[in-house]
Amino acid sequence: MRSYKSEIYDNVQMPTSFDQLIKLIQHPIPISQSIVRMWRGQGDISWPIHSSAYRRIARKRSVPTEENIRYYEQDLLMSATHRGFRDMNGRLLSDFELLARLQHHGAATRLVDFTKNALVGLFFSVASCPKKTGLLIGLHTDFMGGYEGVPEQRQYDEVFNGLEELKQPHTWEPPSVSPRITAQHSQFLYSVVSKQKTGSLWLSDSPYSYMAIALSPSVKRKCLNVLSEVFDIRTTTLFPDLDGFGEANSHMKDQYSNCRW
Repeated sequence: MRSYKSEIYDNVQMPTSFDQLIKLIQHPIPISQSIVRMWRGQGDISWPIHSSAYRRIARKRSVPTEENIRYYEQDLLMSATHRGFRDMNGRLLSDFELLARLQHHGAATRLVDFTKNALVGLFFSVASCPKKTGLLIGLHTDFMGGYEGVPEQRQYDEVFNGLEELKQPHTWEPPSVSPRITAQHSQFLYSVVSKQKTGSLWLSDSPYSYMAIALSPSVKRKCLNVLSEVFDIRTTTLFPDLDGFGEANSHMKDQYSNCRW
């Protein structure tokens, strides 16, 4: 096991094999026997964890504020409702359900994609930026609010009023408004806007709150092969909808790239 100096996460562990990585992600924190974490993979460890809404607003404002995010998302919800996207199979989606649906069709929201499955998070770390050191980060559930499998029927303002006092991420498991939500074991994390160097998503100050792992380009290649050939975790299985099928068969992909043998 090697060590990697990150500008954002300081000294983090860098496994040299898939086996080392699997052993590492099973470690409980000293103050709890639980190893349940929410996982996210990013192709480049130098990227802060910003929501897509934050990145979109930052195109015009260098440092988006909580007020900017709220105004933007409420306007997005109003526009999507006007176009009929809140109605799904005869049922009206709640604000958060609508945000989830929009997110999985490419719209920018404050919801940050995480997964309950560490191997799915690993895929997103190793499947892009092949020449960059990637990041796999696991946020321990002892240091966040929210639950899995609990609906969120509150209106937007009800969720975020008073949230400024809670300097931690909150998690929410969306219903299966898109096939890829189920395939990716999706769990969304959100918070008020943070100014931490880790990004706009608040992370707890506790040293046990998250595990950051660096993945070298060579380990990325190894893990990508193992995920596909052993676990069948690849683009076509994680994106089982029409949009994913189109992407997997675009001009950017080799003709037989979706075949495992």
